[in-house]
Amino acid sequence: MVKPWYKQFWPWFLISVPVVVMIVCAIIIYLAVTQGNFSMVVDDYYKRGKTINAVIANVQRAQELNISFQFKAADGKLALRYHSGEPEELSALTVNFVHATDEDRDFVRRVTVASDGIYRADIPANVDSKWTVTIEPFDRQWKVSQKYRLPKTEWTLVEPLLYGV
Repeated sequence: MVKPWYKQFWPWFLISVPVVVMIVCAIIIYLAVTQGNFSMVVDDYYKRGKTINAVIANVQRAQELNISFQFKAADGKLALRYHSGEPEELSALTVNFVHATDEDRDFVRRVTVASDGIYRADIPANVDSKWTVTIEPFDRQWKVSQKYRLPKTEWTLVEPLLYGV
């Protein structure tokens, strides 16, 4: 005698495949709704393009002025000094630290020069990771930016490079 269909393996196997697919789809939809709070679409492409051109112009301006820096970042302290292109009148600088993967760890420091020509600031003690270090004057006329693995205990050169702007 043949067993009824609900006691056989194959009908339940064939029913389980679409049920598993529906469960996985529900999980993906849930994650997209709860975790997907970022926008991959830019509303105004023209405005974004103008901004990118302005940033490139700032880096090119730093290259024209031959501006470069040396910095140390370790043990909760930042030290920064001009390597070349130092202006006659030293003004406040804005130093941005952008973490490679965690936006919550990004921070900005506005630094002023001490009498010895070195800019100093306190930074978080735990900076062990890859960072983009960006230096700009208060008036944003030029920009110097490079990627580094911190901490840096020795003087490290920062030059105005166009890659990774």
